[in-house]
Amino acid sequence: MSLSLKHIPCPAGNRCTAFQCIFGHDKDKAKADGGGSSEPVEAEALSLSDQDRPSKRLKVDATELSNSSRAGVASDGLTRQRPAGNGRQILPQSATRPISPPPLKRKAAPSAQTAKAPATSSLATKHQQPAAKPGASSGSKATAPAKPKKAETLNPRLLQSSPASHQNRLKLLRLVHEEFKRLNNELKRNGKDQEQNLLLSDQDLIIRALDEEQACAIEKPAVYSNVMKNKIMHYKRMPVAQWREARLKEKRDAQRKPHADDMVDGEPRKIETGLTHAQEVQLLRRILTPLDDMGNHGYVPAVPTEEQIKSAVDGMEAAKGWEKCDRCQQRFQVFPGRREEDGALTTGGACKFHWGKTYVPDRLPGDRARVPKRYHCCGQEVGDSTGCFTHEHHVFKASDPKRLAAVLNFAETPENPLAPADRAVCFDCEMCYTVNGLELVRLTATSWPTGEDLLDVLVQPLGEILDLNSRFSGVWPDDLAAAEPWSVDDDLKPSRESEETGSEDGELKPKRKQLKIVSSPEVARDLLFSLISPSTPLIGHGLENDLNAVRIVHPTIIDTVLLYPHKMGLPYRFGLKTLMSVHMNRKIQQETGPKMQGHDSGEDARAAGDLVRLRVMDVWNDLKRKGWRVVDGGITAPEGEGALTEAFIEGRFKLA
Repeated sequence: MSLSLKHIPCPAGNRCTAFQCIFGHDKDKAKADGGGSSEPVEAEALSLSDQDRPSKRLKVDATELSNSSRAGVASDGLTRQRPAGNGRQILPQSATRPISPPPLKRKAAPSAQTAKAPATSSLATKHQQPAAKPGASSGSKATAPAKPKKAETLNPRLLQSSPASHQNRLKLLRLVHEEFKRLNNELKRNGKDQEQNLLLSDQDLIIRALDEEQACAIEKPAVYSNVMKNKIMHYKRMPVAQWREARLKEKRDAQRKPHADDMVDGEPRKIETGLTHAQEVQLLRRILTPLDDMGNHGYVPAVPTEEQIKSAVDGMEAAKGWEKCDRCQQRFQVFPGRREEDGALTTGGACKFHWGKTYVPDRLPGDRARVPKRYHCCGQEVGDSTGCFTHEHHVFKASDPKRLAAVLNFAETPENPLAPADRAVCFDCEMCYTVNGLELVRLTATSWPTGEDLLDVLVQPLGEILDLNSRFSGVWPDDLAAAEPWSVDDDLKPSRESEETGSEDGELKPKRKQLKIVSSPEVARDLLFSLISPSTPLIGHGLENDLNAVRIVHPTIIDTVLLYPHKMGLPYRFGLKTLMSVHMNRKIQQETGPKMQGHDSGEDARAAGDLVRLRVMDVWNDLKRKGWRVVDGGITAPEGEGALTEAFIEGRFKLA
């Protein structure tokens, strides 16, 4: 005998989800009055709130509903137990839980593309891909997460690893939100009419509190509670005047141009000197880099002697290959030519390190809390971890000129009558880590001021390669493996570009030059010597590194590091990327990072040349204001200074 309580109304009412409920419902009365119907039965969609309900309810056919009940499977996809032997229906453990899959949240304003699409069920909509955010690029590799546009409640956001219980996070979040609300109300009450744009809406206050709490939970999980309490006390003691200043700074930061390393705004700066190429090269004499007392900053003014080289070799033999890792600072041993017993190149196991530079995050005005440094590569605080990247070998860098000469000695630029007198050369080198330290792996030279390619070759290092440093050098193992040997009959310029190739993540890599490879750094140096003479200006950024990589002692150089010096002087310096953003309004070196192609040495060489040409334009504008003119193709000084023209052009002294 089955139990029937149809005469008793169901306590859950229309929200009842029980299969074949034993209590009475309105639809049972309708069936009794109408004698049944073959129309589809409308299944009630469950949700925790009205905003969570789907825009269209799921229609379930009555025939399918009966078939699924015979199979012991409910229409919502959940397996139900069959009636017991006494005929009673055994209900699921929780009859009030939402069915799976959960209904989609109702969208406030559907896009035009969604409006054109045919209406679909909520179950089908769940499997559609989410719409891309406006302005987002599918090929973007690293974009800052935008604030969610949907309305959020004052509830801590879900994290993969929570630093505290939900109850504690909610309590601290509400306290921060209360202080934000208090400061906003005081600003609204005491602020002037022109300060009304500094006010935050209720939703903005919630998002601001959520962002503050989430950042603290992610960045300081170990001391989350203490940091949050300090923030609460900080805002509790903050006067409305300080809050106003903080809001004004946020407004200014939102309106002004972002940091130079991140973005440029507007068109790139154009350089127009009004001079011929030969005249521009003539003015280069005014901005040559003096090499006096530059030995302390990495420049090698003279070729090391045989005695100096012998002392360096003796020191290396006494060290027995022990070095300090340039990345993780661990001591390890290196074996040029490989260790005999097992063929190992290094000891010490794998190297774990951070490949990104450190930075100090911004803080609000009046915030006196210590702001620790973080790494650009992973965002971790300095000291929190030993590294975010692992390589199989430790590496080292040798900077002593005597030790560099022990691997390959330096050479002075020889006289070359074939080198054009009306041309300067921009050059840039890429290095890789070998058992000998940093060695040359690519050499690029371009003509100045035209930017025409003169030389671009790969270089086979002298020692066994430990790490190509591809993230920054732009040279990959495939490049060396596929490169054809360079011969005397080959043109120095790169002849063609390779086709687009696929990467591990499915993206297409940009076209890359198919470069020839030379057998040693000495061969690459001879190729560069064929383009220059001692009087040829060599242009580059951080030239001491490039000159030491090629082992050249050259008297005539222009280094953009010294041409655009840091306000604190050496060893502080601006990067080439920053200089190009600030002075030329151009972005370079974009293909570095986790998914990267590496630097393009040709791009870097031309960028340094553009910075030099910009300075030449400024020098010429200053001279024109003093009366200098171009007469019959030559630069002529004003009257009374004609005797000084040659000395001025040669850079022997500076005019007032």
